[in-house]
Amino acid sequence: MVNNKTLKLQQRKIWLLDVSYIPLAVAAIVSIAGIYLVYMQTQDILKERLRERLSSITATAVVGIDPQQVERLIEIENRNPDDALKSTELNDLVTYIKRIRDANEQLRYIYILNKPEDSEELAAFKFTADAEMINPIDIDGNGIIEDIEIPPAPGEDYEITDVDVIDDAMRVPIAANELYSDKWGTFLSGYAPIKNDAGDTIAILAIDVQVEDFTTLIRSTLVPFSILAIILLLMLSIQTIALVRIWRSRVEIVKELDRQKDELLSIVSHQLATPVSSMKWYLEMMLDGDVGKLTKEQKEHVESLQAAATNLADLVSMILDVSRIQLGRMKVDRSELDLDAFFKEIVDVVNSKAQERMVELKVEKPSKLPVGNVDKRLMRMILENLLSNAVKYSPEEKGKVVLHIETKGNILKYTVSDNGCGVPDADKEKIFGKLFRATNVQKVDGNGFGLYAAKGAAEALEGTIRFESKEDVGTTFYVEVPLKSHKK
Repeated sequence: MVNNKTLKLQQRKIWLLDVSYIPLAVAAIVSIAGIYLVYMQTQDILKERLRERLSSITATAVVGIDPQQVERLIEIENRNPDDALKSTELNDLVTYIKRIRDANEQLRYIYILNKPEDSEELAAFKFTADAEMINPIDIDGNGIIEDIEIPPAPGEDYEITDVDVIDDAMRVPIAANELYSDKWGTFLSGYAPIKNDAGDTIAILAIDVQVEDFTTLIRSTLVPFSILAIILLLMLSIQTIALVRIWRSRVEIVKELDRQKDELLSIVSHQLATPVSSMKWYLEMMLDGDVGKLTKEQKEHVESLQAAATNLADLVSMILDVSRIQLGRMKVDRSELDLDAFFKEIVDVVNSKAQERMVELKVEKPSKLPVGNVDKRLMRMILENLLSNAVKYSPEEKGKVVLHIETKGNILKYTVSDNGCGVPDADKEKIFGKLFRATNVQKVDGNGFGLYAAKGAAEALEGTIRFESKEDVGTTFYVEVPLKSHKK
């Protein structure tokens, strides 16, 4: 039979084993998050540097463009786009921007746009010139100049996709915030205003930079960091698994030592029980005069020995019960029990101790209690421990202990209240622990087994025990025990 305490301990150990892997899971999540953050941060840094560089390129390139030439070309385009293709202005502008593009392989497209005066749409522009407008190039290298490779004609509508920066581009050189991709690759656009002598923007120069090496550079930065993170995570995994295995082996060793200790305690208790009982029997024979009449002095000594033997027998019995609880071997022998007679018997035993300390012991109960199907020994273990403790820890001459008994259906309920020293808040969670004694009762005789045994007995009877306490005010224990087992 495994008691609730043992089951809870086993569940707690299983939970602790599961929790041992939490640092590993956290490390994995942190590593993935770290890699992602490094990727995003690297991308943002490189993109910002690329934007700064592209803004500088467009600002430099726009200096060599003659605004008057651009104005004349726009006038020609507005009159007749076909004339613009034959104009000197277009040829000069195309020659200049083509020279700029050829100077840097990464400058894939370079072109000039103008904004129609009658257009209110921010992204609406018209094409003015392109570096390949006069001599289109075979971009994909297949030997054929396809329609998609031919630049727009002068005056053709062109919609800017970087609407978020185009307003600023009409005033100062600036680069787009985001990359864009098409069938030719990945690009970043930069813009610079072309201003006339009056300072008015008449067109903008646009440059598209191919940034295939941008993603390559990000990957080259990310890969070493990812490998390092994976190696660290692998090392942490190995360490965690090793530590968990070591911890498991230590837990098993401790469990085995604890079991052996309880087994030894049980064996010793059994071995002590017989001689102690014999000693009590012989002392009773001496007091009864079965071995001859004792003098007054001899009788006093034998009575002292009998009291010591009784205490020793109680302690041995308590240790035996504690070892049974710890090993999950608490045996429950249910039988019919007259509760009126039972409570009277226990109260009479404890009342003699209460009278010695001049502590008032009061019993509140119905006129008639039912007969229950319970284990008398376990019932005695609970009640006697609670009443003895209440008397022991109540103030001498001013102490008051109240035992209140009632039944509700199949449940026996009783409380044991005292006006004693109470339990400090710091000790309340440990009060039912084996060998634990509250910090404010260290000077009072006790062994720390009583409440542990009482709780084990209550749980063996399928009941519960709890308490409420306030230091220097008193304590109340609440016990509920079914008068008939719920188990089939």
